[in-house]
Amino acid sequence: MAEKKQDQIGCIEAGILENALVIIAVLDKKGKILAWNRAAETITGYTKQEVIGSAAIWRLMYPDKAYRDSVTSRIEKILAAKDYFENFETTIHTRSGSSRVILWNTKEINLEGMSRIVAVGQDITHVRELDAFRENIIDNANVLISILDLHGKVVMWNKAAEEITGYPRAEAIGRHEIWKQLYPDKDYRDTVTRQIKEVISSKRHFANLETSVTTKSGEKRIISWNTRQIEFSGGHHVIAIGVDITERKAEKALVAYMTEMAMRMKQPVEIIRDNLRDVAELIRMGKLTPEETAMLLDGQVRNATQITANVQEFQKAIAERNQYIPEAYREFLKGD
Repeated sequence: MAEKKQDQIGCIEAGILENALVIIAVLDKKGKILAWNRAAETITGYTKQEVIGSAAIWRLMYPDKAYRDSVTSRIEKILAAKDYFENFETTIHTRSGSSRVILWNTKEINLEGMSRIVAVGQDITHVRELDAFRENIIDNANVLISILDLHGKVVMWNKAAEEITGYPRAEAIGRHEIWKQLYPDKDYRDTVTRQIKEVISSKRHFANLETSVTTKSGEKRIISWNTRQIEFSGGHHVIAIGVDITERKAEKALVAYMTEMAMRMKQPVEIIRDNLRDVAELIRMGKLTPEETAMLLDGQVRNATQITANVQEFQKAIAERNQYIPEAYREFLKGD
């Protein structure tokens, strides 16, 4: 009775292993396949009849010698420290020529008095493809995207972050000093930090927070920040998205400049217009001598010269006081 029950349990276990949705292979110490379940056949394309009793499957799944040697070397290093490995990721080639990403876990067991290795391989190809797709979107977004741990250390820094700030990934990831570099002025940095803390204490995130960062080249850029807390790599992190609105601010400043300039110029230009119209009328009526005409015109020249001086003075004042105007525009406004 006990033997029959044991046989039933053995059949159930065999059925579970055979129908599992992960690769399950049993190997001897030399890598020869002793068992190969249905998922192993489905994922790799190689049948039991082709693999059992041989170690040749590993050359078939890892046809590139350099990569195979790399995988073997990593396995040997792991096994030198412990007699198993876990969450060991490799890329295999299937019989059809496609590539699959497999996450391997192994355990050494004693089977019929012999030491055997059970290798379990989970096909995570779709997970890795999704990760790559997500990273590709993040990396090619035209906004600064940074992921930080809860201590402000950067764990992700996309291409736009590199382009906007001038700091490459290597100088940002794994460090929180990047924020001191972007905000080198301590008083301003303290002000920004205080603003962030005040907002986060009530909302745990902030939206459209505008700050002025200093790029690696020393240029000032205006960034509008939005943050959210997210789950990333098994822990709580903050994703910070920064939109470079420097040009937008510059355009607003220039529109304001032109609007104010137009208002200031309207009255004196109208006075010159009216004066010149009166001079023209008097000339047509023959009431002005050439000398009187010249005197009146000289007066309008003086008025126009004063307007020009006022415009130049106003241009310089706008350029000097408005931090949002880019250097090229600033030089134009200061020009004589």
